[in-house]
Amino acid sequence: MARPLRAFLALLLLGLACKSSFGAPSVASPSPLELFPPDSDSPVVLAANAVSAGLLSEQDYLEPQLPVVLTVSRLPQRLDEVPGAVTVIDRETIGASGVRDVADLLRLVPGFFVSNSFEEGASAGSYHGLRSTFPNQMQLLVDGRSVYSLHLGGSVGPGLQTVALDDIERIEIFRGPNSATYGARAFLGSINIITRDLVDTQGGMARLTRGVGRDGAGVEDWGVRLGGVVGRAASTAAMPDDPRDGTGFTGWRLSVDQRLDDGLQGAGGPVEVQRVNLRADANYSETDQLSLRAGQSRIQSWIGKYYDFPGLHRRGITTSYAQLDWNRNQDENTDLSVQLSHTDERVVEKERGTMPHPPMGQDGAGVLYDRSGGTGSTNLLAQQTRRLSPTLRGVWGGELRREASESQALYATNRPYVENFTRLFGNVEWHFAGDWLVNAGALIERSNMTRNNEVAPRLMLSWNAGQTGLARHTLRAGVSRAFRPASMFERKADVRYHDPQTGEVIGYEYDAALGDPSRPERVESVELGWLVDAGNALSFDLRVFQERVHGVIVDQRASKQGGQLSSNGRVFTYVNGPDYDLQGAEMQLLWQPWRGAQLRYSHAQFTSEQLIRRTELPEHHSHSLLFAQRLPRGWNFSIWDYYMGERVYPNDTDVAPSHTRVDARLAKFLRLGTPDRMGRQAELALTMQNLDGADADDVPEIRFQRRVFLSLQVEF
Repeated sequence: MARPLRAFLALLLLGLACKSSFGAPSVASPSPLELFPPDSDSPVVLAANAVSAGLLSEQDYLEPQLPVVLTVSRLPQRLDEVPGAVTVIDRETIGASGVRDVADLLRLVPGFFVSNSFEEGASAGSYHGLRSTFPNQMQLLVDGRSVYSLHLGGSVGPGLQTVALDDIERIEIFRGPNSATYGARAFLGSINIITRDLVDTQGGMARLTRGVGRDGAGVEDWGVRLGGVVGRAASTAAMPDDPRDGTGFTGWRLSVDQRLDDGLQGAGGPVEVQRVNLRADANYSETDQLSLRAGQSRIQSWIGKYYDFPGLHRRGITTSYAQLDWNRNQDENTDLSVQLSHTDERVVEKERGTMPHPPMGQDGAGVLYDRSGGTGSTNLLAQQTRRLSPTLRGVWGGELRREASESQALYATNRPYVENFTRLFGNVEWHFAGDWLVNAGALIERSNMTRNNEVAPRLMLSWNAGQTGLARHTLRAGVSRAFRPASMFERKADVRYHDPQTGEVIGYEYDAALGDPSRPERVESVELGWLVDAGNALSFDLRVFQERVHGVIVDQRASKQGGQLSSNGRVFTYVNGPDYDLQGAEMQLLWQPWRGAQLRYSHAQFTSEQLIRRTELPEHHSHSLLFAQRLPRGWNFSIWDYYMGERVYPNDTDVAPSHTRVDARLAKFLRLGTPDRMGRQAELALTMQNLDGADADDVPEIRFQRRVFLSLQVEF
């Protein structure tokens, strides 16, 4: 805890210096906020003292601004009502962070591991470190549509590249099992990326980012966005509250952008992400709304040790999607929504390398490693939300989903493997006794591959414990269960080595039939929580948890009889591996110590034990601290300190060393045109990442080095 506390105090002193140097206005001092005894040194007490020191006005506390979370239980709920711990990353925080990638933002979330290397497909994030090379135990949504990649063992990596940061309004991260809402993929939690309302993106925007000097690392980003409204709304576009009232509103947005890095240490070449996204909304009656979304993303990256065998070392991931949402307000207490979506993903990944343990008489050099393939998913979702009484409301519905995977290289057949899912779900929120609230929900899922009915229940009890001074306290306690069956690759993998000259099979790398994990992964979670809310100025959330994970699916070596084998006769397969017990605590603090300042602090600490062998893994410590200050004359400054403690490398037993990262950003807002041109402005920003030197955040050979880049964004 020493390092996080030092960082916290250092940024606090920096903020005080900014406030003093730029002459922030003084505010009348209200009465003190007493959350803890006077001798407490908690960060929450520091916020309370800010009131008595005159740094904030009482008005900052009198009007609570708790975010409304839209997707945790499928019910819109305030943070003090949701059944668990949630991190909300809003537009202001996205801008202050200076990041160029959604995955990077997950460093703000307690308990997350993040990789920027793209070596394993795309930048990715995983929760609590129970991950394979491809993190596949989180559900990832964009505007309610699953963007979880089905390729290989599954991953959230490519989906994190679906939309540009410019188009994101907020990101909601639920920390804890959420299969009760979203099924198998939400094994350890869920992420929902919510894009901006069309009313807020009218007009045009252009953005250009370029690396500066030798630390520019080949940064070349650009983006263009056009948006507008037609019909009745066109005459009232200057009034955001009016265009969507009544009928006839039609809005649209088209976004095109590119992210390019060249010079990542250890990588074979540049990493490029290209995106195009379209959205159009229409209110065709006073109660009905249609929304259409479509787009495509392309990720190109280099893989492998290109210097051994030149050529054929690029990976390309192309994802296309279409989504149609229909929402009907049936009456003041009832809403109905239907969503239909389709996603296609195509992966081209080929590289040449040396085959381990080649057959006798061969050196195994120049063997083609092929991971190419295609996947597709079609999803139909219907749900109804209804208020049954002043104290009781609920949501229920069903989902039909079809997933197909096809790859000659991965499955030794051109026949697609198809899995059909049927899901029924329901969640209720009941204010049953004054300050007491219960959230109860469950999901039932059935697949044609497993032919089992999997059930994921959740029960969470919350108590509004009242106020201490101006701070409101909420305590919660709950239990939940979740599951994740084996992916298609974990069940059907058949990967072979071929002679580079003749194409003849000379060995095997994977044969899932030798293992065939019979049980889905399961997790049983127990948690306690404490939420402190003091309006606009302070929010503090603590989660204490125990997660017992059963039957983690892992790859291991197995003997293969018959055929032409590699010299040691052993191949990879998948089995249900050990059970794990995770115990720990996470906290996050959002604090405005004075006007114009924002501080976000998160900390995670937990232990993990392999129950069968009683093997303890390294105790995990991580923290993130982001401080942002609005300065006079349109200047903004932010600094971000991130620390990741020791952890185990994916699919390995080696311990990865701890690493730190410090980023800083200085931005200047420029108003364009006359005052009547509302919202038309430009921003010039200088961002410096990893000021403390290069680190490997995933693959040891590929290091994220210092980067300096300049960006200009103009709205018109």
